[in-house]
Amino acid sequence: MKYYQGKCVYITGGSSGIGLEADRMLASSGARIVIFGRDLKKLEAACNEIETRVVSPQQRIFKMQMDVSDHVDVEKKITAVTKEFGVPDILINSAGIGHADYFENITYEKFNEVILINFYGTRNVIAALLPYMKQRGGHIVNVSSMLGLIGIFGYTTYSASKFAIIGFSECLRSELKRYDMHVSVFCPPEVDTPMTDYMAGSSPRETRALVRMTGLMSAEKAARILLAGIRRKKFLIVPGFLSKWFYLNKKLNPALTRIITDMIVTFTKQ
Repeated sequence: MKYYQGKCVYITGGSSGIGLEADRMLASSGARIVIFGRDLKKLEAACNEIETRVVSPQQRIFKMQMDVSDHVDVEKKITAVTKEFGVPDILINSAGIGHADYFENITYEKFNEVILINFYGTRNVIAALLPYMKQRGGHIVNVSSMLGLIGIFGYTTYSASKFAIIGFSECLRSELKRYDMHVSVFCPPEVDTPMTDYMAGSSPRETRALVRMTGLMSAEKAARILLAGIRRKKFLIVPGFLSKWFYLNKKLNPALTRIITDMIVTFTKQ
């Protein structure tokens, strides 16, 4: 992927899942990378692995411990990193957590945590970087989900955060064109990551039946499609045939989508 050679890429949530897979591919493509995360041990392990993938002595791989939900911490760390590493050509907001359960079982604290990290975390990083990026242009990529396009049983918390990211990205896309900036939003189906394993532990059986409709995608495939979409400067990146089909069906015939999902929920209860 020659497109990424020499480019500076910041990735939040870059120490696991889709973010880590993207790091590996970007390093092999000649990019300079800064990865952000909360867990220092995971960051160090990821950084050490990514450094083995570099293809040029000019490449640098840098890590920064940061809590995206804390806007004060974000502003402080982003200021420090831009001075040390430079302004990114591409920002990928991949940091996020998941939770699935019946709404009545979800506490205020858990709901708030998911919204703070997934949505406010995306907002905080963009707000901190925008004064630097708008001076030279760039590309902002926000990781949402198919659950940000189609709300389903059991995902009131997670879907709320991911729907918000899509609406936020739509507005940014229009606003930032005046600075020669591009915005993309990535909406993968269920991906084989540690977060998916965690969510499965609390997911109602109706939820598990519904998410199986689009299948389980590997993190490697998701990252490859993500980077291809960024290269083409696509706004909405939806990977996988089934995911595209469900999205288009929901867009063109939302009543039918609801009938199908309601039937699966009813059948699963029996």
